[in-house]
Amino acid sequence: MALLDDEAIAVTFSSPMRDVSQDTTGDVDIWPYVAAVCDADLRGHEIYDQFVEHVYRDAKNRYDHVLVMTKTKNVYLAILVEFAKSRIHGHYLLDLNEKYGIRLARNAHTD
Repeated sequence: MALLDDEAIAVTFSSPMRDVSQDTTGDVDIWPYVAAVCDADLRGHEIYDQFVEHVYRDAKNRYDHVLVMTKTKNVYLAILVEFAKSRIHGHYLLDLNEKYGIRLARNAHTD
């Protein structure tokens, strides 16, 4: 279980990132990995069922960022998959509310 830091995440991006959600076949079963992510890495957020909202692939076709929905709007557990090797590289919490200063009246997807 590798919680990735900002530097490790940054090297997995190359522009333009493409939304390949409709094109992916799900060659890697991420769910055992998601289930094993420790609570501390989720920082109080909970996974929303087994739902992937988006998959973004870098322009060099190296990495997929698989965005697993949490019960908090705009917060995702991002699973980083090495595309060519079909293996999980690590994970990070993507909190768009924090990153972009979004204030929500209600936070849950389940509202």
